[in-house]
Amino acid sequence: MKVTTAVIMAAGYGTRMLPVTASIPKVLLPILNRPVVDYVVDDCIAAGITNIIFVMNAGSRSLQDFYSENPSLDAHLIHFNKTAPLNLMHRIRDKATFTFVEQSMDTYGTAIPVQLALPHIRPDEAFMVSEGDGFSWHEDGTSEAKKLVDLFEKSGADGAVTGVEKPLDEIHKYGVFDIEKRDNFEFLKQLVEKPDPGTEPSNVANISRYVLTPAVAEYVRDLKPNPKSGEYYLTDAVSSAAEKHKLVVHRATGNWMDAGSTAGWLKANLAMAGTRPDLAKIAGQ
Repeated sequence: MKVTTAVIMAAGYGTRMLPVTASIPKVLLPILNRPVVDYVVDDCIAAGITNIIFVMNAGSRSLQDFYSENPSLDAHLIHFNKTAPLNLMHRIRDKATFTFVEQSMDTYGTAIPVQLALPHIRPDEAFMVSEGDGFSWHEDGTSEAKKLVDLFEKSGADGAVTGVEKPLDEIHKYGVFDIEKRDNFEFLKQLVEKPDPGTEPSNVANISRYVLTPAVAEYVRDLKPNPKSGEYYLTDAVSSAAEKHKLVVHRATGNWMDAGSTAGWLKANLAMAGTRPDLAKIAGQ
């Protein structure tokens, strides 16, 4: 089953990055001169994805403005003969088909963006789900999203989940994969959220990037709120689906950039600056 659509979760208040996210969506925070979400988009495109569905805060137009035509900016660039930036902006807008879905914040949880995106996805297709404020970087230019999609297609699984290996003394801070090995693949048994130290089923932490087939999407569509918090957690749906369906585990090997925290955002900027000769010395690399 081919994967040509990605749902990118871009809603939320970005509370870890306040006060700047009071006016700027967290997915538009800059990594060098590009918003972090654009790295996510390019990773998806490298995996063969042509349709991007953004789920964003209701009433916010910043993300839509970035990926849509801007006649005023175009006219300014043309007037001053700034051909290179004009072509750059056109390439950004034309590199995929973009759909924008609004999410109100009266119902909260990581499953809500997927529920809102489902009406825009063919009922017979698999699709990727990704956070918009984190990406995996490979120095050789390879795509983590493509590795995920290739593994999903090769395994013949009903879905795929992505994790990164963490030190055992840190793994209890995350959602952790309980993994079963079968037929030369690793499959998810269940997702254990922030296990007590010493009870971790593995050292592989969830990074909220998935491939979901229609069979797994049903668990998201029918999800009930978590009894403890009242929120709709995508991890609850994924964990329930793993009880009856094969969800192959992809271990991300790139340098994971979590730009949703101040430390992670700074690390991502320094790391990406180090890849550019004109900025490496400034970044101290």
